[in-house]
Amino acid sequence: MNIKKEYFDKLILCGGKLIIPNKQIINNPGIYIENGIIKNIKSAKKRTCVLNLNNTQYISPGFIDLHCHLREPGNLDSETIKSGTLSAIAGGFTLICCMPNTNPPIDNPRLGKYIYNQKNKADNAEVLVIGCATKKRAGKTIANIDAMISVGIVAVSDDGSPISDSALMQEILEQSRKLGIFVIDHCEVLELSNAGVINNSRISKKLGLKGVADISESIMVLRDIVLADYTKSRVHIAHVSTKKSVDLIRWAKRRGVKITAETCPHYFTLTENDCIGLNTNFKVSPPLRTKADNEAIKQGLEDGTIDAIATDHAPWHHKKKQVSWEKAKSGMIGFETAFSLGYQELVLKKYLSLEKYIACLTTKPAQILNLKSAGKIAEGIPAAISIFDLNKVWTPSVKNIISKSKNSPFIGKRLHGKVEKVIIQDKLFIPS
Repeated sequence: MNIKKEYFDKLILCGGKLIIPNKQIINNPGIYIENGIIKNIKSAKKRTCVLNLNNTQYISPGFIDLHCHLREPGNLDSETIKSGTLSAIAGGFTLICCMPNTNPPIDNPRLGKYIYNQKNKADNAEVLVIGCATKKRAGKTIANIDAMISVGIVAVSDDGSPISDSALMQEILEQSRKLGIFVIDHCEVLELSNAGVINNSRISKKLGLKGVADISESIMVLRDIVLADYTKSRVHIAHVSTKKSVDLIRWAKRRGVKITAETCPHYFTLTENDCIGLNTNFKVSPPLRTKADNEAIKQGLEDGTIDAIATDHAPWHHKKKQVSWEKAKSGMIGFETAFSLGYQELVLKKYLSLEKYIACLTTKPAQILNLKSAGKIAEGIPAAISIFDLNKVWTPSVKNIISKSKNSPFIGKRLHGKVEKVIIQDKLFIPS
């Protein structure tokens, strides 16, 4: 697949259906964009450049991904900022947050600047940087968060390297609160996951693989809830995978704890049963769980316990996946299939209305990031728009994936709903 990028001065969208996240759908809007800014929504008149849409095409705020991996600096054979931001656009994401577990880790302002410079050169999707919570993600000493904020980081995390020292986590939460940002935590008690490579169950025993107990996640979730409550700080739980975690987050929200949470499409579309064939594209961290966990996550999205859907886009070169299950890297690419998977599993199966589903990809991530001009389509703000056709059925393949890496378990699967165009300020992207 290729993506055509066109620059424009003026553009009007005619027809289609405009989604107001969490609220309503408006038929036949007219959206006029000039110099990258939305000037008019409901009564735009025809001007020099017109994009006509049909009644199966929907106009949505551009999707926002709270959690992805662009691999640069470091594993450039797996992904780069240029290829990753283009892959994001193919999936309808106009703004993405890259995690700091690069090589070297993003634990200083110099590397933060580097990411933003590379993003500007690519000129594709917008990128926000998540900085390290501790130096070198080693979980020993708090990073210079203040200095990283000066170059534009929006949150801190040691993603993939859980901060086991509770006193250190308390210090990070307190400092982040004072500086006006929040902490994203990969919740895992390493002593309980015990270097496991698959969910701990009868299937792990059948396959002879070391299992990861669900409590390794939920115990850390509980610790973070208690610390967030004590410090009056904001904590965001990454890639929720278990029913126990959903139950704890629901309980914490009822108590007024400042906690938000995300999950990923693979945690509500796949289960540990998909791992039986030992296709390493199904190996992720945290691991795929049970059908009961899968159902709890969908219910958590339905009742708002889980705020947002993130991709955890984790590209790996095929040499790092085409090895034994134990040696294979964890993670799958996620940008390009995320929208379709959520539409199939959540909207078509009646867990969420289309408007509520789109909110999980737009307004809710924007609220978590405290971005007042993102996650919506409104007059006077920069254009960030995704256009998709719900009638389109498509099949991901190695040839049509934009990401440098092809480690997706959804290759060859028929998916419903396809992103067809993306607008970011004065740029129109058309996958072809």
